[in-house]
Amino acid sequence: MSGLVVRPYDLFVGGLLMRGTYAAMAGLLGGFVPTHGTVLDVGTGPGRLPVLLAKRRPDLTVIGVDPSADMLERARRHSAGLSMVRFVETGSESLPLADTSVDAVVSSLSSHHWADRSVALAEQVRVLKRDGRFWLLDLKKHMASDLRATVVRSGLSLLDEPSPLGRGTRRRFDLISAVKP
Repeated sequence: MSGLVVRPYDLFVGGLLMRGTYAAMAGLLGGFVPTHGTVLDVGTGPGRLPVLLAKRRPDLTVIGVDPSADMLERARRHSAGLSMVRFVETGSESLPLADTSVDAVVSSLSSHHWADRSVALAEQVRVLKRDGRFWLLDLKKHMASDLRATVVRSGLSLLDEPSPLGRGTRRRFDLISAVKP
């Protein structure tokens, strides 16, 4: 997304639709990531989730990646003053991070934009440390029917844990939780 749609998207999706969901996700992530750990947000858009997470856990390094320069410009504005947050312009299929360099990977509302889900997931698994956590959240209507199987084929083990999302949110969104064995 770029141009004139960035601001309305940020205000509506980030500000209204996802505010409570992002808070729940930040709480979930914050409870699993070790002290001084690193979190990668794939498809960060305007960067609201990394900002919330960094405010809850200032010991973390939070990296948001997105292919849209316009979204990242907005994300950088949201994160002004938060030195532990950085954003990188790249697609999900080519992450400029070292192997096993992050403790957790999260992606919200972006998996349906990935050009190649298998390649994107392989990249996320590549950068994830052993025993690292993975969360993928997307609208149920956009979630590919084979996405859970693709997550498993990528080398992750699905987790059967209670969703941190509220009941209304669970009706619209699907959350996949996994760990790298």
